[in-house]
Amino acid sequence: MKVCVIGAGAAGLCAARHLAANSHKFELSVFEKSSDIGGTWIYTDNVGLDDSGLPVHSSMYKNLRTNLPKEIMSFPDFPVMKGEHKSCVSHQTVLNYLKDYARRFNLRQYIELNTLVESVQLVPSTEQCHSEKWKVKVRNIKSRETKEEVFDAIIVCNGHYFEPYIPSIPGISNFHGQIIHSHKYRTAEAFSGKTVILLGASSSGIDIAFELSGHASQVYLSHNKERLANERNCLGFNEVRGVEKYEDKAFVLRDGERIGNVDVLLLCTGYQFVYPFLEASCDIRVDDNYVSPLYKHLINVEHPTMCLLGVPMLVVPFPLFHVQIQYFLALLKEEARLPSKAVMLEDAKLKTPKKRHAHKLSSAQWAYNDELASAGNFEGLPPYYRLGYEAWRQKAMSNLKHYKQFNLVVEADKLSVRIAE
Repeated sequence: MKVCVIGAGAAGLCAARHLAANSHKFELSVFEKSSDIGGTWIYTDNVGLDDSGLPVHSSMYKNLRTNLPKEIMSFPDFPVMKGEHKSCVSHQTVLNYLKDYARRFNLRQYIELNTLVESVQLVPSTEQCHSEKWKVKVRNIKSRETKEEVFDAIIVCNGHYFEPYIPSIPGISNFHGQIIHSHKYRTAEAFSGKTVILLGASSSGIDIAFELSGHASQVYLSHNKERLANERNCLGFNEVRGVEKYEDKAFVLRDGERIGNVDVLLLCTGYQFVYPFLEASCDIRVDDNYVSPLYKHLINVEHPTMCLLGVPMLVVPFPLFHVQIQYFLALLKEEARLPSKAVMLEDAKLKTPKKRHAHKLSSAQWAYNDELASAGNFEGLPPYYRLGYEAWRQKAMSNLKHYKQFNLVVEADKLSVRIAE
């Protein structure tokens, strides 16, 4: 089978590694638009457009350190992330790890860099060919040459941390300060002496708020989640309710508070799922980050020789990719079978009050991973992934400002973990 992988970030490399391990069954091509592997982990000072005139893909900021420990970030078949003694590591350490992973499994030979996927189109089955196929058009960014190839299966690994979600705020057109999304945030020094409102309190919003608090004159973290500050957490910045509107030269919050003289609105509001290369014949729809119809957040129900790797959110991503790709390959090798289309469509239905929460798994990720491993008849994740995740989450909740200074220790038996200074 000829298999196309779109993207050579962490998910694409993981897909390539498992396809390459089955080279007697699969012929593999990986198309990557950047000039190197690593996806979002490739840091650049640049924002806006890159040297090729394409939007900068990476959302890394200069001093970012992972909010998960490296001991559970790594792939199970390549567990050691070298370079730092601390558990929460820099983006450069993660990028080096991905390059080591590619070298370990000899993946570069399959990857065409500087190659943009322009379209993926379904080729329906015919009397002569009883299976659906996929016509993929790509363009070499350097030479501008295009080519088309036909594949038996498609694995979409283009990531989902590059297309900013910009919320609609009534009256915001009257704000004459700077509006920037965290996708373009790089260093705190650029905000020295300014009053900044950060909108959104997920990982990046909290992280950047701490970073800015040492440089900006005033930092407000605006959100409607449960309050972060408590007797265990002293934040060092102002925590306020979500922004309702901009009116009379002030941001009006949901509780009626007004904040004036603001220099910067920094949107930490997340990202949108986009698949601009998937033509209508692929039958994939995205509505407010609800991608459908996907069986197990993965398989295109209408055309099961296509999968979208890495759609679930609030997960430990690399191990999840490791499980997802093995399940998809088990289907392609006919070592596993899908349920009926009716069952798959039922699974793909929206099950959350808000569409944008459809693929958020959080603590449900472990049952999800186990289900895929069981259905695909392959070994599931070692227990220390779940144990480490739960222990680390508890530490983060109890020491939000300093938890990244601790270390996660996986005991020799791989069955227990502990947090160490």
